[in-house]
Parts: sequence; C-alpha cells; structure tokens
Amino acid sequence: MYPQLAIEAAARSDVGRRRSHNEDSFAALPCVGLFMVADGLGGNAAGEVASRMAIEVVKGCFEADEDLEETWPYGTGSAHDRDEVRLVMSVRRANRAIYDASQRQALQRGMATTFAGVLLGAGMAYIAHVGDTRVYRMRDGKLERLTRDHTLLEELLGDSDGAREAVQALSNRARTITRALGADENVDIESRVEATAPGDIFLVCSDGLWGPVPERRIAGILEAHRDLGFAAELLIDLANEHGGPDNVTCVLARLGGEAAR
Repeated sequence: MYPQLAIEAAARSDVGRRRSHNEDSFAALPCVGLFMVADGLGGNAAGEVASRMAIEVVKGCFEADEDLEETWPYGTGSAHDRDEVRLVMSVRRANRAIYDASQRQALQRGMATTFAGVLLGAGMAYIAHVGDTRVYRMRDGKLERLTRDHTLLEELLGDSDGAREAVQALSNRARTITRALGADENVDIESRVEATAPGDIFLVCSDGLWGPVPERRIAGILEAHRDLGFAAELLIDLANEHGGPDNVTCVLARLGGEAAR
C-alpha cells in the first residue's frame, strides 16, 4: 500500500534550558513516509504520557496497516482521499485513547497533547494537526508554514476586523491552546493535502523551536546544510541559544531528487 519513496530523514529532541523533563514525543518513519511530533500538556508528567500515546497510536495504525475507512462517515474515492482519511482517522483514534486513559487514571486526569503529522505519498503530502505544533515546507529556498495554530491568537485574528485589538487586550493569554488531543472525547482535526516536488524538505516541530527562533533563521539553516542530521542539531542548538524556554523537537524529511527550479 505504501510506495517506496526515496526519503531522507532526521529527528532530534531536547529538554531545553528551563524545563526539568521532556514532554515532547516524535517519530520519523521513512518506511511508511510518516513523520510526527506531539507536545504534551498536563501536570504530574501526564503530558509526556499523552504525547507518547499519540505517537504510538498513530504509528501503530500505519505499521499494522489497519483499515480505518469503515468508520469514516463520508465516501472515499481516489487513493489520495484514502491516504488523507487514514491519517485523520488514526489521529482521531489517538484522541480517544488519550481521553479514555485520562478518565481512568486520577494522576492523568486532564492530560492532552498537541500533534502534527505528515504522510508523504506519491506526489502528495497529507498533513493533519491539532494545537500549535507546526509543519513547514522548504522549497527553492523559501520556508512556508503549512499549518494554522489552534491558539486564541490565531482564532481571534481570523474572526473579525477588530480581533487584533482583542488579542492585544488578552496578550497574556494569546498563545493559549484551543484544541488538543485528549482534552475532549471528540476533537476537530485540521487536515490538508499538498502536491510535492523532488527536493522538498518538510519540518515538523514543537513550539520550542518556532517560538524562540525566527523563521528566517530556520530557513537559513535548512538552506545552508544539506545533511539533515546536522541541520536538526543546529536547530536544537539555536533554540537553546535563544533561551531554550521549552522542550524543543524537530523532525526533518526530504524527498529524493533535485529540487524543481
């Protein structure tokens, strides 16, 4: 079911400078074209549990090659449709697993996690995300964000002409997460499909990277260093040089072939 694509990948994670433990989880699976990051939320180390569950549940759905489409309420046509459905349904299953676990264990009550994942198929990238973990694409020297943060800031800015003033009034809450896996029994998962080109680099990262590090600096590192492992290490170092305010995780995947010019 999964075409063998030429994909190079690298992933790095670090606790940062101000946290005592790392609540980020990630996976880079070139064999199925799947790349994911989850950033846990909740006390008593429950955020770490939630993020790990999200990655493991989604990963398990793909490695087991399960048929998730029978629970999807809409008809599916092309293989592209089915790949998007498979990714979204696996994330939906992760949400339910985290929510159910949080209801059973008092110490895990209220645990949740952000999530972003990219599934690379033949000529297409399928993206699903919840929260403020981001997906970027680097193409022809340009870094483009492919996800919209589910935060109070972005939702207010997209709501009305007067939203910017409202955000300024609520500046201390502007980055509050409005969606997360496990927070509720059901969650609205945002997805999109993008055509790919040889040489595209996809970056999936937690806010520990994009928060302190300007996008132009991220783009500069990806442009200057072809070795993805080295680039990932430099991105982690750069986040820590900017104060390392949070756990920082980045997953990089590059499609084989020369970039389109």
